[in-house]
Amino acid sequence: MEKTCLPPLGQLAWMAIIMSVSSIRAGEAPTSPQDLASVLPHVKLVNETKIEGRVVRRYEHDSAEVWGYAAPQNDYFYVVPARAPAEKAPLRVVLHSAGHSGDKVLKEAFEHHDQFHYYSDETAHVLYLDCAQHRDVDWWWGHHAIKRTPERYASALFPTEQRVLATIEWVIKQYEADRNRVYLSGISMGGSGSLGIGLRRGDLFAAISVAVPAGVEHMTFRMADGKHPDPPPLINISSHVDRWSKDQEKLLSYFEKNRFFLVFVWGPFGHKADVSSVNPAVYEYPWLSIRKDEAYPVFSHATTDQRYPGHNNKTAPDQEGQINGYFRWKTIEDTTHAFVMELRLVKKDELKRPIELPQEAVADITPRRLQNFVIQNGAGYLWSMTRTEKTLQSGRATADAGGVLTIPAVAISDTPAHLRIVPDTQTTAPPPRS
Repeated sequence: MEKTCLPPLGQLAWMAIIMSVSSIRAGEAPTSPQDLASVLPHVKLVNETKIEGRVVRRYEHDSAEVWGYAAPQNDYFYVVPARAPAEKAPLRVVLHSAGHSGDKVLKEAFEHHDQFHYYSDETAHVLYLDCAQHRDVDWWWGHHAIKRTPERYASALFPTEQRVLATIEWVIKQYEADRNRVYLSGISMGGSGSLGIGLRRGDLFAAISVAVPAGVEHMTFRMADGKHPDPPPLINISSHVDRWSKDQEKLLSYFEKNRFFLVFVWGPFGHKADVSSVNPAVYEYPWLSIRKDEAYPVFSHATTDQRYPGHNNKTAPDQEGQINGYFRWKTIEDTTHAFVMELRLVKKDELKRPIELPQEAVADITPRRLQNFVIQNGAGYLWSMTRTEKTLQSGRATADAGGVLTIPAVAISDTPAHLRIVPDTQTTAPPPRS
């Protein structure tokens, strides 16, 4: 059976989109999040099967000239739709490793349900992309091409990056997925691709989870210009004795310096796809509950953090460890007048595997992805930590020149408490520079 599948747009609407997209020169970065992602050429449903009672659809499509591939190519992807969702379902996007393909990763996902970077239950749509059949020209980001001509791609996306984003956009529209719950994950090369493609797209992805990512070059190259929204929260499972983990220190430094959200865990397991042995507070982290339309807290300098030993350092004390894995939160209020968030530590009965957990921690808190509460550059804010109307801590903090507010040394326990932030009405922010 062969069927052309396009989102339900009228002919005139499609003509307008195509004319708009065609006006962008090949290889250039999109001027808005959906410019290049609005058209996927000649999409055809070529096969529909079932695995474990779930529908699996294989689509094929041509390459768009605007993407800038050296020669036309045909690609495929799989969609496993959510089963009878009561509301708009989330979308899981999966990037396979160098040893896999779209076909193989689909098969492995259903053979190993515990590999959550590949498998998702029936509550979500799942998109399995492929780059193996054209691995000589792209992989997930055009590593060799960008190395040859970095100036060309400094502010432009490689064809594969554009194809990935176009496919995601097509699936979101075709399946009416929840735009506030789009998640990206991958193992090895799929992990490095997820870092490079996903971290600069906080406007698209709610959160990202990677396992043994094969390098951070893609990430550092794409994030270098700083012209991007706040990155999505990142859960990173790595191994310091994995040869591909070289330069993970750069990733850690980048997130700490910029106060971006990172949960990080490591161990001496090497470059293995099965990472289920790591600290369950991270392995079972509820990253799929993070929404793009809700604020989240960035934790930094936590007293419960271990120290990453560094690449191939087998003598440092913390051969197994985590950073920020024990914290949990819930937004209570996000209005123009106040921001309130429940903060706590994870409890034993929330985890499937037993582990000794801390009962207290102290960490700096930086709220991100605020929806209504506005942090003004240089303005002062009053904060307090309360539990059952009892004030545990309080103080005043000042936002930096970039509008980032950090509350220092907040005490957090396994009993929930509320962090409340309000403007300090006794002070005013300095006037913006002309």
